[in-house]
Amino acid sequence: MSCDIQSDLMRADKRRVLGLLLQDKTSKRNILWGTDMYAERGTAYAHDSEITPELITGVHAGLIRSRAQKHQDQQSERTRTHAEVFTPMWVCAMMIDALDDDWFGAQHVFTDESGHRTQRVAFPEGKMWQDYVCSTRMEITCGEAPFLVNRYDAATGEPVPVENRIGILDRKLRVVDENAADEDEWMHWAILAFRNTYGYEFQGDNLLIARLNLLATFEEYLDYRWHREATDKELRKIANIIVWNVWQMDGLDNCVPYSISDEQISLFESQGLDDPMRLVPKNQHPYRCRVYRWRSNNSQVLVSPEGGIAMKFDYIIGNPPFQEESEGDNKTYAKPVYNFFLDAAYQLGDVVEMIHPARFLFDAGSTPKAWNQQMLNDEHFKVLWYEADSKKVFSNTEIKGGIAVTLHNARAKFGRIKQFIPYPELKTAVDKIQASPSFVGLNTIAVSRTAYRLTEKLHSDFPNVAMRLSAGHRYDMSTNILELLPEVFHDSIPDDGQEYIQIVGRAANTRVTKYIRREYVNHVENLDAWKLLLPKASGTGDFGETLADIIVAQPGTGSTETFMSMGNFADEAEAMNCLSYVKTRFVRALLGVLKTTQDITPAKWKYVPLQDFTSASDIDWTQSISDIDKQLCKKYNLTDEEIDFIEKNVKEMK
Repeated sequence: MSCDIQSDLMRADKRRVLGLLLQDKTSKRNILWGTDMYAERGTAYAHDSEITPELITGVHAGLIRSRAQKHQDQQSERTRTHAEVFTPMWVCAMMIDALDDDWFGAQHVFTDESGHRTQRVAFPEGKMWQDYVCSTRMEITCGEAPFLVNRYDAATGEPVPVENRIGILDRKLRVVDENAADEDEWMHWAILAFRNTYGYEFQGDNLLIARLNLLATFEEYLDYRWHREATDKELRKIANIIVWNVWQMDGLDNCVPYSISDEQISLFESQGLDDPMRLVPKNQHPYRCRVYRWRSNNSQVLVSPEGGIAMKFDYIIGNPPFQEESEGDNKTYAKPVYNFFLDAAYQLGDVVEMIHPARFLFDAGSTPKAWNQQMLNDEHFKVLWYEADSKKVFSNTEIKGGIAVTLHNARAKFGRIKQFIPYPELKTAVDKIQASPSFVGLNTIAVSRTAYRLTEKLHSDFPNVAMRLSAGHRYDMSTNILELLPEVFHDSIPDDGQEYIQIVGRAANTRVTKYIRREYVNHVENLDAWKLLLPKASGTGDFGETLADIIVAQPGTGSTETFMSMGNFADEAEAMNCLSYVKTRFVRALLGVLKTTQDITPAKWKYVPLQDFTSASDIDWTQSISDIDKQLCKKYNLTDEEIDFIEKNVKEMK
């Protein structure tokens, strides 16, 4: 059978199950489009309009296409507006393997170490094959359901033979294939496999494709095992299960899309989640999504208004949306939402495995700091896999800080992560360095980029400048302040008898030094000392990268928010020694523990040990940077493996 979605859709229409596949059991209407990708076709295709067979068949045939069939511009638009990134098949396989490793208590049950299919699935003592089939598993924000069924690679469209499929439902049906004695027993357990496989999705077109994929999977396995087509009765029975078990839902409120209530709108606003695509007239009745409990033969609200859970799943897996759409003037920023999906999943399942941005593991990014620390100190949470270069996972998608696959198991304790360090050699080096009795972090002599600020005296002398400054930022030494206030910042010291200091910043995209009256800038502890000025943005966050040019600043020098500063040195020699130190591979490896984006803040230097930069130091600062590196590795007793890791992965700076 073909894996072409249009063929699947036309087949469903011909077999008179397309109308059933478009049903929403909660609202007792049809599923909604859930996207404005088709809105140019008219109001019937608006995001909050129902999908009907007439809108996608006949003259409209070909409208619904799989991800791989969509035009590149539409794919890019989906990624931009809904943070949709499509999970490659190898990632799905890796993640599903991890869940099965947990269930079986063993690895390589379905495939061997080379990735080839094992002859037969062996079950551990105390567990039956029927237990596996009845294990409740759900894919959140399932899209085309690549974790549930593996008819084709969702990223490429390449079809996958039945015997090589690795989806959650595929594996259940394989187990049924291998153990059912006859066709009647096969049908009984195949139905149970479908009844215990779940998923939800926001966008209606994706949801329909997911449902079509599950229905076609039933037909393909029936043909593969028993060499026949499904009867109309069998097809409708399976389709009805699919429509109940794979439903349309906004995962942030557990409701049918666009049916949010007053209370929920207030909750969203309090959380900073204000996507207008989710909001509807305040008095509209919210449809709280219902799930069907097949064993008790009734449906219940999945999550009640009071937070009660109708059903908990044995395993939950998925690739949640990463962020909201960029809004307002700041097109480079979009609020993260994956943290909300993780929290919600932890309430619904005992074992939850997700792939998502990794920035929070380094206590970076825009997720709340309190949430970051909660995760890093959760003993039920661990990182299964990390990739610093997101493009190796999601082609053409750059995600600062990398991508992680994480597992949360309420039934197991892994110990707290506290500080995530993805490289074992670096982790052991950090532990060793921090254990040193004299350890103090270099962050203790780092000064924030916002330390230097304008004073009230300036505003008193120049009352009109406030109009040129952003609301709430009238004292900020912002990155463009030198251009905003030319009457305050001078190219040379005026001959007016006033005391001036230097301010280093940027103007016309070039580093410049300007002069401002001392009384117009607040006093900072290292203003009248030698110091280093480091750009607040340097590189991309790649581990081991070089740093942008660092300035050795003399006393009486401050900076705009373009720079942070380091040190409060008595003389130039100490500042130069600190510069040599910062340029070492040793320091930049330790800086890389927390610096996973371009940003450099004082906190990023937490794991770098402070040194004595005077001539009395135990480090000979007169030596080359390479020799200083060797001295540091010897001082902290780094092993050959740790040294080799640093030398291979951290670029040299002169």
